[in-house]
Amino acid sequence: MEPRIVIYCCTNATVMPEEHVQKAVSDGRAEIKMVMLPCTGRTDVLYLLRAIEEGADMAMIVGCPEGQCRYLQGNLRAKQRVVYANRVLAEAGLGHERVRMINLDPAQDEQFAAALEDVIAKAAELGAWLRK
Repeated sequence: MEPRIVIYCCTNATVMPEEHVQKAVSDGRAEIKMVMLPCTGRTDVLYLLRAIEEGADMAMIVGCPEGQCRYLQGNLRAKQRVVYANRVLAEAGLGHERVRMINLDPAQDEQFAAALEDVIAKAAELGAWLRK
């Protein structure tokens, strides 16, 4: 069974992440849901926890590089929320690696592809015991 991943992506962080996502989905390597946000600062801990509760093996947030957020500190707030969400998941016995954040400049398109591959591999590893 393919791992399930939810990606929350800042519209300013990467150019056309959809093509990498569609390739992973069409290759049958993962089931991915993408949510485009004006800023990762709009990501709430409840969104992250709900994604896991509803069956996602991992959630990934893709934000701007630190210090380059259009909305000043949105990516820093998102980073704090990732730490908190992982702490809550660890306390619930689901591990502390289910939510990840990467910071990308729009010019780093290939880095998004590499991060996606890493998350797919980690989700496959983590998700196996969750669905049993």
